[in-house]
Amino acid sequence: MSASDADFAAWYEVHISARLADHPTGPQWLEPELKVVYEGTEHHAAQLWLAEDGGKAVGAAVLGLPLRDNLTLAEPEVFVRPEESRRGIGSALLATLDEASKAAGRTSQLLYIEGPTGTGHTSGTVFAEKYGFTRRMTEISRVQRPPFDLDGIARAEEEARPHAAGYRIVTWRDRAPDEYVDEYARLEGRMSTDAPLGELDYEPETWDAARIRTGEQRRERMRRATWVAAALAPDGTMAGVTVISVSRDSDDTGLQDATIVDPRHRGHRLGLLLKAANLRQLLADRPGVQTVWTWNADSNTHMIAINETLGYQVAGWSAAYQRSL
Repeated sequence: MSASDADFAAWYEVHISARLADHPTGPQWLEPELKVVYEGTEHHAAQLWLAEDGGKAVGAAVLGLPLRDNLTLAEPEVFVRPEESRRGIGSALLATLDEASKAAGRTSQLLYIEGPTGTGHTSGTVFAEKYGFTRRMTEISRVQRPPFDLDGIARAEEEARPHAAGYRIVTWRDRAPDEYVDEYARLEGRMSTDAPLGELDYEPETWDAARIRTGEQRRERMRRATWVAAALAPDGTMAGVTVISVSRDSDDTGLQDATIVDPRHRGHRLGLLLKAANLRQLLADRPGVQTVWTWNADSNTHMIAINETLGYQVAGWSAAYQRSL
């Protein structure tokens, strides 16, 4: 469909009802944010479908299509109102997404499903496994909530700082300074090669300054503010970076985005120093923030230890499911 405001409002209502049924305490996108996400960019396209019964929206679906890399991959998502489940709506939507995936030349599909602590399964995982998707990676979600232990974070920083002699932490808001944008793009690209990917079949992503700027422009349209901290090595190259974003219109949900340290610069406690500096700057600017969420592969023990030092607590999981078409 071409998403008019009314169409998308109906689409979002189905989406959020299904999401809340599976993970009622998890983080959620606001409607205006998700509408911008699904406008697509030159790097990533999105197609939307809405299933109606008697004029009532009962199901929704989206198909993401990478356009710069992973050109054999499609990213389907299917949502059905909980009270309308077991009527074949999800199956019909998935069949439509399969045809669209094949029409776009895609030979595999990848989707992510989230759930709360205490169970490894939701209606989403049951649906995915029914149709031949297999779980390739599990990430654990963690969250921080007020009161934030800034004194404890400062003590952890002081302990870590001697290990990072010669490195400098810089921070910025929303738009990367021109002198840093190329190095920032280089590190963002490493997220698809260095971060644990479990058994996912996923190619390295292509990143450059233009892709960074596209993302910044999109977040501006989403009305999401962004905080970034970067570590500069003695030679001036960027050794690491971390990102948090929060809606400009709500303090409810902060999202910890990429955190990456270049392998050449590991062992200097830069991950901790970056995340601590960025969190402190976020809370100085937005002291009312209610949650900051982060995700790590369950095998990423190093980053998990950093997050726990900073006060994050386990709150759920995200599972990556993949299948061949």
